[in-house]
Amino acid sequence: MLTTYAYDDKREAIEQWTHDPCGFSGAQGLEIGSKAFYERVDKNRYEEYAPWMKTTLEFAKFPGKKLLEVGFGMGTDLFQFAASGSIVSGVDLSPEHLRIASQRFVTYGLPADLRLADAEALLFADGTFDVVYTFGVIHHTPDTQRAVDEIHRVLKPGGRAIVGVYHRYSAFFLFSVLLESYLLRLRFLRESYRRTLSRIEHRQHSDACPLVKVYSRRSLRHLLRAFRDVRIECAHLDRPHFGILGRCLPEAFVRRLESRETLGWYLIAKCTK
Repeated sequence: MLTTYAYDDKREAIEQWTHDPCGFSGAQGLEIGSKAFYERVDKNRYEEYAPWMKTTLEFAKFPGKKLLEVGFGMGTDLFQFAASGSIVSGVDLSPEHLRIASQRFVTYGLPADLRLADAEALLFADGTFDVVYTFGVIHHTPDTQRAVDEIHRVLKPGGRAIVGVYHRYSAFFLFSVLLESYLLRLRFLRESYRRTLSRIEHRQHSDACPLVKVYSRRSLRHLLRAFRDVRIECAHLDRPHFGILGRCLPEAFVRRLESRETLGWYLIAKCTK
């Protein structure tokens, strides 16, 4: 019989990303805080992992605008906005994320207001920001609706939100996580569904069990119902996302599927308040 645990979701998140900072594995062996470290992190994220990110996530679109990132990680994406002229602020739960991200902005001489804070209780007045960006974050917090409501609150009227979450009907979730990992490898006999989903996050230096949620287009749109305009895109599909079935799929076929924006791992909502 499987043992049922009562998890402190936010404590698990702090443990996860304090011991294994988001994106750190792509730059192991380099001195944290050095330009070589941050350049390697960028190369891993924007060239090797997801070349679509810089364009799709609109890093260069908001010069002179006040922009908040909810869950800034090592500051990788937030730095792209800042380098393009945005006036940036950010919040994150992990002290290690805060340390590494702060050092990045110091190293490159760019200003940023970075704070240790909770996505469900943003430390800013109503209508503070022109843009709020959050990617791969709010599906880890227990009250995701509250986090979305906070994003809406701190945006100015007419402000823009860019929200990225994991996609329930992606090839990665359906084939690699559910079919191969959970069912064919019989993980359901040894561990909880939550533990299996937590393995989606890179984990090397702790046994944390972060909360992981996945969303359909419909459920994401419901989360964002307070916004007057919501457009949802789907991105990031690779052959390994199909699990063992991926070995039989031609790369050209996978690329055609990706262009249809149906089976990608991320749903990205672009919203107007």
